[in-house]
Amino acid sequence: MLSSLAAMPHLFRWGVPRSLGWAVALTVVVAAAAEEPPTRPDPPFSGKSPLGAPVPAEDLSVHTDFPGGSAVVRRIDPELAEIEISPAHHSGRGWPCWWYFRVENAEAGQQMRVIVVPSEHPFREGERLAPQWALPERAMLSSDDQNWLHTERGAINETRGCYTFPAPAERFWIAWGPPFLPVHAEALLQRVAEQLPEAERFVLAETRGGRPVYGLRIGGPEKPDAIWVQARQHAWETGGSWVGQGFLEWVAGDTPEAVALRERTEITFIPIMDVDNVVEGAGGKKALPRDHNRDWSDVPIYPEVVAAQREILARIAAGRLRVYLDLHNPGAGDKRPFFFGPFDYEQLPPAQRRRYDRFLELAIAHMRDPLPIMPQYRFATYVKSDEERGRMSGEWVRRRGGDGVVAMTLETAWNTPDSTQTGYQEVGRGLAETVAAFLAE
Repeated sequence: MLSSLAAMPHLFRWGVPRSLGWAVALTVVVAAAAEEPPTRPDPPFSGKSPLGAPVPAEDLSVHTDFPGGSAVVRRIDPELAEIEISPAHHSGRGWPCWWYFRVENAEAGQQMRVIVVPSEHPFREGERLAPQWALPERAMLSSDDQNWLHTERGAINETRGCYTFPAPAERFWIAWGPPFLPVHAEALLQRVAEQLPEAERFVLAETRGGRPVYGLRIGGPEKPDAIWVQARQHAWETGGSWVGQGFLEWVAGDTPEAVALRERTEITFIPIMDVDNVVEGAGGKKALPRDHNRDWSDVPIYPEVVAAQREILARIAAGRLRVYLDLHNPGAGDKRPFFFGPFDYEQLPPAQRRRYDRFLELAIAHMRDPLPIMPQYRFATYVKSDEERGRMSGEWVRRRGGDGVVAMTLETAWNTPDSTQTGYQEVGRGLAETVAAFLAE
């Protein structure tokens, strides 16, 4: 009983009574290490401590009973105002790097410490995630679960990250990065649909978990050009959705460039592809048997990939697809956004290569502060086989789109002081300006 409660990845209420102190905390840590956490939330916690004693209402507590919540509580010390967690491990659902939880009964203004210990569980047989993926230089903090600000830089080493900050309120949220959930996606798409008469919300597909994958279409098949922009094929990469929000808001704006783009272009935007893992609070990348960005085969397993392929092929067949963009976040050491270009860039026909070169030139001009784009393409050479490369979405589109299509992945740096809601959206606006200028030529 003790160990199963200690290992719950979605802990609805966890407190350590002051009267029991360190004895309970140490017992919980030992029990939590004894077994792998389950992959689904247990029933709501009854309000008892791990030893069955009532949890005083005033004691510090951690909660993950909401979409995207993720944390395994290792230790809570109310006297020191210290919380220690690990990202929840979801068997078969990819990298255990994402963490996001709510703290209650804090003392506003009190100096607190949150310690994050990377998950010790392999995400695939024999594969454990490197610690840096779970340990951003700065955590994200919010008093309303809507507006997020960085903490000061944490103390990071190979075994843990320690983030020290004054509690912003009695109840607050802390996360690996600024969360972007289906509720944010729905609000964004609804807002733009109400703003533009030509915009239409639609459901791309229903996931394997029975959840809708929402999208927005501006314009229709009567437009001579079409672009497709999608984010979050890897659930943990929240910055991709925030970049997408900046992109869409610029496209829906009233600048002459945005109006001209809408007049000639059908614009399709999918803010979250891997909805199931986003809601579950799982990482998604390298999920079993494969993640979304390795599922672009002739027989995809994810309904949303099947639907995206169908829609994209229809635009290619009509000769209208001009730009495909897949929005991601890269490694911890990458401090500027960059594009992954075509694997065969050096062998591209001259006319097609000029199109890629021109797109990058325009991106350098428009994607500047606060996160300027890298001035050269990078290539995903870590993917060794041609078969696997062909199952990546950008390459899948390139191989079918012909010389007239530019298809790329944008990787926006997540581990910088400017990797915030505002910073990400500025990247998205610059990306939209780039696309508009490219198609205007």
